[in-house]
Amino acid sequence: MPALSPTMTEGGIARWEKQEGEAFAAGDLLLQIETDKAQMDVEAQDDGVLVKILAPEGAQNVPVNSVIAIVAEEGEDIASIDIGALSKQPEAEAVAEKVEKVEKKAEKAEKKIEKTEKKPSSGLTSPAAEFTIHANHIANAVEIEGTGPKGRVLKGDVLQFLKSGKAVISKPEISPVVSKPAASKPVAKAASSGNELPFLVQSLEPSVLRHLAQVELAKRSVVVQVPAARLVQLVKANRGMTVDALAVRAIALALQQVQVEGNGVGVVTDGSKVAEVAGAATASVLDLVSAIKQARSGSASGRPAAVLAGENVFTPDTLPEATVVVVGAPYASVSAAEASAAMDSALNDLLGMATSSARPSQQASSTVIDVRVISNSPTVASALASKIKGFLSNPELLTF
Repeated sequence: MPALSPTMTEGGIARWEKQEGEAFAAGDLLLQIETDKAQMDVEAQDDGVLVKILAPEGAQNVPVNSVIAIVAEEGEDIASIDIGALSKQPEAEAVAEKVEKVEKKAEKAEKKIEKTEKKPSSGLTSPAAEFTIHANHIANAVEIEGTGPKGRVLKGDVLQFLKSGKAVISKPEISPVVSKPAASKPVAKAASSGNELPFLVQSLEPSVLRHLAQVELAKRSVVVQVPAARLVQLVKANRGMTVDALAVRAIALALQQVQVEGNGVGVVTDGSKVAEVAGAATASVLDLVSAIKQARSGSASGRPAAVLAGENVFTPDTLPEATVVVVGAPYASVSAAEASAAMDSALNDLLGMATSSARPSQQASSTVIDVRVISNSPTVASALASKIKGFLSNPELLTF
């Protein structure tokens, strides 16, 4: 059993790609090994023949460096190999004994699960996917669509099925025998979701949940790139002025030109609530800076039509009823033509081919910011994004 990562101590045999007696070449796929984090392919390092498989498909908790198979060099007399002696190595015996115990436990646990918990329609599931199905008591697993080879259902497919809310959860009287998961930090419960995920999935797969949340937010978002050189210069030249104040003013004026209910603008408080900013469209910029600070340090108040928020503040389950506007930090941007010219120049310099006449003119990169508008209405999001871009591109119009 190879160690596929520095922290790996044991693994499972998901699938043998070669059969006993079958020859293989260097680079051929020998087997698929599954850990608690991923499923990975193991390739042959040299040519040879797979003589005997000691750890069969489905074997779990096989210690690293244990003997899982016997191979021979190509052309070697296989009949002369004492398979019995090699199979009786302490490592092989330990693996065989552990595999037998695991298989017995799995068989016993399978009998105790309700008959309604059927396997996915493809009939192929990875051990991790099987564990997740049983641990979450999914009764309609036949509806899970596999994305693996030959329709194989992977762990990610089961998690996606749970996230979609299509899973029918049953509660068997006797649960299968499984290892107790390691203690993990509690995950905050979503405030507005009616389909709460099982705690097991929340604690074991935070990265998957974060990715799904980002995908869901992207579906509701419109992103525009705003020239920001004048905006940055204006803020630097006027002490006390902030980008947030100008952004709140731009949102307030944009709301007056877009048909939405209400025109108030809010910010996120220190307690992750929404508080409306007083005088967003009428107060002076410096007064607006103070109003924003006061709103952020206070409690939730008002029902603004739009909220200025930072990156990753909200998830799909915690989005407020208002439209959310995220104004990113300024960054340098170059056009595709300028980037290509710079790469050509660097390559020519590297090859000693550059001449003074061939060098491209040096063009300064432009400063831009990304503005994202998140709304359940694509029309509103697009219209607001366009108006906000127009105001922030001409920041002098916001300083009355």
